Amino acid sequence: MDGNTPLGKLSGDYYTISGGVTSYFGSWTVDATTISATPTQVIIRGTARQTWSTTFTVATVSIPRTTILQPPAPATLRWSTPSGAIGATYVCGHESSAFRTVALEQDIESGVPSFTSYNTGSLPSGGPARALSTAGAYLEAGIQILGTGRDNIIATPANHVWNNASLHHAMETHFSRFRDVPQFKVWLLHAMRHSFGTGLRGIMFDQQGPQRQGCASFYQAISASTAQNLREQLYVNVHELGHCFNLFHSFHKDSMSPPLPKRLGALSWMNYPGNYQPGGSAPGGEAAFWGAFPFQFDRLELAHLRHGFRNEVIMGGNPFGTGAAMENQNLAIGEPTSTSLRLDIAAVPAHPMLGTPVVLEIRLTSQSEQYVHTSEQLHPKFGVVTVLIDRPRGDRFVHRPPVSACAEPELVPVHAGDNVAVSAYVGYDAVVGQVFEDPGTYHVQAVYATPDGNEVVSPRQTIRIGAPRTREEDDVAELLLTNDVGMVLTLKGTDSEYLAAGTAALETVLEKHPKNPNAVYADFALGINAAREFTRVAPDGTVDVRPRDMERAEKHLSAVISASKGDKGIDDLTVLDVMSRLAASYRIEGDTAAANRTSEDAVKLARSKHLPAHIADGLKK
Repeated sequence: MDGNTPLGKLSGDYYTISGGVTSYFGSWTVDATTISATPTQVIIRGTARQTWSTTFTVATVSIPRTTILQPPAPATLRWSTPSGAIGATYVCGHESSAFRTVALEQDIESGVPSFTSYNTGSLPSGGPARALSTAGAYLEAGIQILGTGRDNIIATPANHVWNNASLHHAMETHFSRFRDVPQFKVWLLHAMRHSFGTGLRGIMFDQQGPQRQGCASFYQAISASTAQNLREQLYVNVHELGHCFNLFHSFHKDSMSPPLPKRLGALSWMNYPGNYQPGGSAPGGEAAFWGAFPFQFDRLELAHLRHGFRNEVIMGGNPFGTGAAMENQNLAIGEPTSTSLRLDIAAVPAHPMLGTPVVLEIRLTSQSEQYVHTSEQLHPKFGVVTVLIDRPRGDRFVHRPPVSACAEPELVPVHAGDNVAVSAYVGYDAVVGQVFEDPGTYHVQAVYATPDGNEVVSPRQTIRIGAPRTREEDDVAELLLTNDVGMVLTLKGTDSEYLAAGTAALETVLEKHPKNPNAVYADFALGINAAREFTRVAPDGTVDVRPRDMERAEKHLSAVISASKGDKGIDDLTVLDVMSRLAASYRIEGDTAAANRTSEDAVKLARSKHLPAHIADGLKK
């Protein structure tokens, strides 16, 4: 219990041992303790919350006092009922001054600076000056992080750019200590560039099965050894690992379990500096955050790290967000708000059949001059838009994208009548897997967190999933409604053997059911993957980069574009994104004529669909 920054709490985990097998049984936490001390012992007492049902809820821990020259004495834990009946007693030897010990395996892309520590006194801050490493920041929180000795240099080609599919494969392949069980082991990749651009600082991968076991930090914009960059390198690494411990952003604390208010004024590793709002007339923003930041987690985050039930904290335990407030069956996020912004969502296609990958068009319309997030950052994976889904089977949950991205907030000015929009595939969820796996009526609502800390709520939309009417429709639905297919569509295709079953299912759809309306989604994923490089990292750190296959990409993506020119196929925003990606790939390969032709076709298509002028103008660039 306690230590640096004492919280007055007490907690423990129970394990059973059978032969050589140790199995987790449950956890307990005392949130309010009373402490008494005599010359010979310290006694801590309180009523516990437990993961199992029992009447023995009062914990009393007695710790004999020793001199600093003696080893710590064993502690005795005794359980009793509130009325005083005595239960089980356990004698616990001293193990560590840390609350938890985590093995960290780190791999570093060639050319990325090897971050060691930052002197927090180099620039103005709100805490004492000290040399602080990633492990040191966690040790101050009571978490011991130990290196595994299995770190490698990943020798990628010059100017290499990662995409999510390659990162997912690298984690699956290169995390040598990965096991399909909960364990205090985590993988961190230090990488240089991501296809999103310089604003992306980090990613945590979340897919069906054990989650929160790996993340990546990106250094493209912070690679120089200036004090400011070293400060941000430390922040990014601590922040991303915080997600692996199941910590939410400070501005998403209402989605934690137990639910807590958002803490926009938190001086914490888990807040965004640019989002910092201390309240009242005090200045907020990035400069104010760094000037006051003590380089610590806040007290409620410390309580989670130290005293949260084991499965809520351990990597591979509860999925990211499981048990959060917005997954409560009784949650209601309210009616559409009347502000200077309007948020609208629409399912595409409007009447999907079972198996159709459901996409949401998320559109933000302004009614005055102001700043809003870019269209790309409206995607739920960036966290500023939250999507709530009610299913016909009776459950309600917040959509958890399988890839969580931490990006520097990027704001754009808008005028009255302007809108920004993005298409987001929401058919696959990191917690529940396939979302729309039953025919019936679904209800969907979204919330946008504005840059000034307010919320804009969309109208509630109804999505009706039709039942298969033919044998072919039933076969296609069965092929598409697997978790592997959901993850492949999330990644927009992949070469990874870990998701080979998903890729094979998409290929089967095209081979056996090429005229089915859902075949366009198979063409989309296979075509996007072919149009980009795929980085394969071997366990020994060697790298093979599969080049773009423009012939295959053109075959699949031309089919997507052709099928989507009318009111069928994929949604308008996605087909224009497909054309932009195809044009960019042609340009990189040196085929300027094909790139220009594809861009011109995209502009014509945008105009034929009567999309806003700024979309067509953006396609010209």
